[in-house]
Amino acid sequence: MVQKISVEQVKGEVLRFWNAFTDKSASQLMDFYAPEASVFSSVSNRSEPGRLAAARREREYFHAKSSLRASVGNIDVILLGDTAAVASYTFQFHASKVASSMGQASEEDIRNGRATHVFALDADGKVRIMHEHFSAIEK
Repeated sequence: MVQKISVEQVKGEVLRFWNAFTDKSASQLMDFYAPEASVFSSVSNRSEPGRLAAARREREYFHAKSSLRASVGNIDVILLGDTAAVASYTFQFHASKVASSMGQASEEDIRNGRATHVFALDADGKVRIMHEHFSAIEK
């Protein structure tokens, strides 16, 4: 029997993603992304491979001195057939002591973030992120 993706499953994966991020779980975060996944971060002007984005986040956010918190608004899900779905939602994110390439710690505060995740079932029936797009309204 072929597994079908559901609205509830997708909403759960969005929450699980943010829990993995704020818990600084590098392995869990990496596991969300399909090998061919692409990501647009809230501060990037081009996409990058999903697993590369997860590795960068580990370096920038997951060290002992940083602190992270996030909250997610209402999650809208559109099913794209039996094996894929799009989740869109708003979010708030705050990170302190983010490691930068210049060696200085910085703060990141996204109060009006918008997110889109495209999820699909892989060959093993696991829900994976195929595409992720974060943006922030600057004020």
